[in-house]
Amino acid sequence: MRTFVSDKQKKLFSTLESCGELVFACGSRGAVANLVGVFKVRKNDHGDDQLDVGDGACHVHIDWARMKRVALGEFHGEGVLSFYDGEECLFKLYRMAGPFSSEIEGLLGDLI
Repeated sequence: MRTFVSDKQKKLFSTLESCGELVFACGSRGAVANLVGVFKVRKNDHGDDQLDVGDGACHVHIDWARMKRVALGEFHGEGVLSFYDGEECLFKLYRMAGPFSSEIEGLLGDLI
């Protein structure tokens, strides 16, 4: 599914837009990708909810039906959100400026 499947997903990503510069990290050992910038979800030309970095030249296509849970962590003073499908971590978002806000904390747990 290439569009949000829950209001909680939509609210979380709307709130993340105001968190400043983030690092999107995904991949397995041997091939890891990091995208750095301000993130925003927008509809692309196909009607999909796409996660854009900055002006959208770099972006992420997400199967929103697989994004079932989000957990909060910390890594060397950076806030970290880990997004899961069951036990599989799909990707992480790091906030280099420090912990995520209490508003984000209120949106943790099950997303669908």
